[in-house]
Amino acid sequence: MKKFLSIVLALTILVSIAIPVTAGAVAKVTGLKQTGSSTTSVDISWDRFSGATKYKVEYSDTKNGTYKEDTSYNTDGSEGIYSLFRGSTYYVKVTPYVNGWVNASASEPFEVVTSPDGLSDLKQTKATKSSMTLSWTAVSGATSYNIYKDYGNNNVKKVGTSKTTSYTVTGLSNKKALDFNYIRVAPVRNSATYGAEGYDKSIYNYYLRLTPKKGETPKFSYYWSYSDSVSFTAPSLKFQDGYQFQIFKANKKKAFKTLNKTTSVELKKGQFYKVRTRSYALVNSKKNYGAWSSYKYFTLSLKNIRATSKTQRSVKLAWSKPKGGKVKYDIYVSKEYNKGLKKTVKNLKRNSVKVTKIGKKSLKKNTYYYFYIVPKIKVGKKYKASPIMTYLSTYTKY
Repeated sequence: MKKFLSIVLALTILVSIAIPVTAGAVAKVTGLKQTGSSTTSVDISWDRFSGATKYKVEYSDTKNGTYKEDTSYNTDGSEGIYSLFRGSTYYVKVTPYVNGWVNASASEPFEVVTSPDGLSDLKQTKATKSSMTLSWTAVSGATSYNIYKDYGNNNVKKVGTSKTTSYTVTGLSNKKALDFNYIRVAPVRNSATYGAEGYDKSIYNYYLRLTPKKGETPKFSYYWSYSDSVSFTAPSLKFQDGYQFQIFKANKKKAFKTLNKTTSVELKKGQFYKVRTRSYALVNSKKNYGAWSSYKYFTLSLKNIRATSKTQRSVKLAWSKPKGGKVKYDIYVSKEYNKGLKKTVKNLKRNSVKVTKIGKKSLKKNTYYYFYIVPKIKVGKKYKASPIMTYLSTYTKY
């Protein structure tokens, strides 16, 4: 009996020596993930488990190729692999060691990626009233591109991803300033679980453009009622690069003057005109025009304005009717030049009038008065008044 027990004990010891730790074998390494990248390196981590004293890390540039062993043996569940090629894909396997014995198989190959080179150029190529299209040169190794709005103070928001070399940023407005400081585009090398970004390229919002909003109805910065010249107020160019003024005769459909670099023009008296304006933004060296404004109707000085007769309580005025359409007139009177004007006659149809009042009061004898004539042209069902008045100064008789 003792001999039998000895034989059993010996066989047990022999089996324990020949078959190392199989009864306590653990599963493959899990939880592999990529945590960082550069153009020549990747950082990875995995789930640690009890009993492992170190891990063997191997990598290959093909999933089923020959794996190269990393030079360091990590003990804390993370590793950096260096001397890789930029914008490339690799596969990593991790094997744990327990008490000097390989206690599990290598993990399944895990895909990792290095960052591609940075973006070399970025420009705006198109614009609408609410969007802008950006374009750039393809970066070797990049599989996509991330687009960001940078608001400053480390406030950066991703707005989209493109797999091509262009992207359209939408949801903007040409009625207000852009609310971000920069647009940034970064090239990316993607794996199934990680995006390795290269350095981005940015455009400052000052250089970004939307199609300008509809032009504002023109205003006049200077005119002289007895002169042939008039100047318009230039549109604000805070978010645009230039403007146009188009001038028409009031009853014509084709402009006869277009102002591109000036706001001043000489015109003929005795003619009704209409003017409109629009702004443009330079996008990829091309002028991107906004919509035309509404028309502003105006005349310069009326021709042949004169006092045809005077009494102690009245002055009779006459003038030549301006060309361009159906016209009415409002008459104002004042005792001072361009001040204290009082409307005395309204919607006069003929081109002569006998003025007897200043507002509601009668004219006085031997008194200087300024008589202002405001021509109005019929446009559709309404009359549009010229902002330029013609005046005549004279006095009543003794």
